[in-house]
Amino acid sequence: MKEKTPHIEQEQSTTYDHVIKYTGLFGGVQGVTMLVSIVRNKIVSELLGPSGLALINFFNNAIRLVNQSTDFGLPFSAVKHVAELFERGTEAEVRDFVRTVRTWCLCAGLLGMMLCLALCQHISYWTFENDEYTHHFALLSLVVAMLAVQGGEAAILKGMKQLKKIAVISVWGALSTLIISTPLYWFWGEECIVYSLLLCNVAVLSIHIHYSAKIVPWQVSMFSMQEYAKGCPMLKLGLGYVMAGVFGQGAEYIIRALILRFGELADVGLYNSGYVLAVTYANIVFVAFEADYFPRLSAAHHDMKRMNQTVNQQIEVGVLLMAPILALFVLAMPVIVPLLFSEEFVGAVPMAISASFFMFFKALTLPAAYLALAKGDSRIYMTTELIYDVFVAIAIPYAFKLWGLEGAGWALSVAGFLDMLLIHGIYSIRYDYSFDFRKVGLYLMQFICISVAVITALQDNLWMKVVTAVAFILSALISFHVLKKETQLITKLKNRLWRK
Repeated sequence: MKEKTPHIEQEQSTTYDHVIKYTGLFGGVQGVTMLVSIVRNKIVSELLGPSGLALINFFNNAIRLVNQSTDFGLPFSAVKHVAELFERGTEAEVRDFVRTVRTWCLCAGLLGMMLCLALCQHISYWTFENDEYTHHFALLSLVVAMLAVQGGEAAILKGMKQLKKIAVISVWGALSTLIISTPLYWFWGEECIVYSLLLCNVAVLSIHIHYSAKIVPWQVSMFSMQEYAKGCPMLKLGLGYVMAGVFGQGAEYIIRALILRFGELADVGLYNSGYVLAVTYANIVFVAFEADYFPRLSAAHHDMKRMNQTVNQQIEVGVLLMAPILALFVLAMPVIVPLLFSEEFVGAVPMAISASFFMFFKALTLPAAYLALAKGDSRIYMTTELIYDVFVAIAIPYAFKLWGLEGAGWALSVAGFLDMLLIHGIYSIRYDYSFDFRKVGLYLMQFICISVAVITALQDNLWMKVVTAVAFILSALISFHVLKKETQLITKLKNRLWRK
């Protein structure tokens, strides 16, 4: 095997440093937002309990499903069109197209609101098998409209590369929901859930418009056919994305509805808490994908060698960062759950632990999954998402029925493994994507560490907890060693500390 030339070694190191840098940058912003969300979840769980959290989750899933069914994928597709005009167009062209985006998003929001109003009684029946919550979903139709407009404003900011403003909006949005929801739940409990969701979304939408209107004044032309004609190219690009979103939200909705059928409302709350612990919080590692990785992959997808290098580097960094985080989460889970939620949520611990493999497999899958979007292949993207969503919508409720919440966690992990095989198999044929098998040994070592951590953490034995801690330390040392070898990150940190 030929040795790498110094030039190539330097180039590869720079690329790895780039991936680490932007994962850390966007992950840090997301970390602040997540910290506020953790505080909010702690307060809400103490005030409302598992049943209250389940209600919030049901309402959020329902309105997001309606929103994603009617927003035409504009929050995703508008980013590309705005970014292209921002790069090569005039200020007037950018301003005109921003008006087009806002017109389409407002129209989509009104369409979604009317659909939610028309179906509110049916949604209540589908979810709770009664019409008791019909007026709740009728009020939440306003949130559907707000989410569509908010998605458009976020797309405008991303397309115009206003990343600092996006970060500020994220933090202020999290803080505003905390400040608004806490007193409402404190004084009125579950009765105020819908009003809290309404007011929180009003606040978040206002923050988005405040910052985006400073760049381009807020204007729409609802009755201009020209505006609708200009926005038509966005629909084609957004179709695959919106359908995948509908599949995903639909699957989540079905899973929770079936768990409610097989169990109780509190079980839905525990499932959601376990999912948040195992998936949502660990997802901080992947927040840089859309902001940094996706544009890099889009620029490289025509060059097969560069495309494969980009995907495989992102996979390696994702695994190296994710594995120690998962092992640490598994070790600390019995302490984290009462701390983040309350003692009532301890039943979510086995599920969160058994679902940990899902995020490990996601680290191996997600970078490759972006290939279909980078190549504009909406048909393949929709197909793979549909297969995955159908599987989880069947497997997770069935596993819950047979083995409870821990079974639901294992079903999620199996879904992650099968999705990994599906994506890598189909994309290697479709796009000539080549997985870097030279790294299999590294990934296998991290998988063994996580496996040991999960198996021992599920045992009610103090010595087993020591083994879990050893597995975490080994995983962290492996990641540290490889990152030190592949990047200049450790050297830069040492130099900074030495200066201080």
